[in-house]
Amino acid sequence: MRATAIVLLLALTLATMFSVECAQQTKQMVDCSDYKKLPPGQERFCHHMYELICGSDGKTYKNDCFFCSQVKKTDGKLKFVHYGKC
Repeated sequence: MRATAIVLLLALTLATMFSVECAQQTKQMVDCSDYKKLPPGQERFCHHMYELICGSDGKTYKNDCFFCSQVKKTDGKLKFVHYGKC
């Protein structure tokens, strides 16, 4: 009985990891259309949830808010490379 429970727990863990990885892979781009360019001197308040994004400048951004803020500051010159650390 104990071995069956361990195998079941392992299978559930692997299935969960696979589902999370697949969900992340389906999101291929970051949509910054909801973010507006702020006037000079104003800073955007961003949430501190971690969903790392690698930008074309080689920097890793904490999440879409930090990334899109920089996209707007650079007038769209900064591009999305991939999710995760650069």
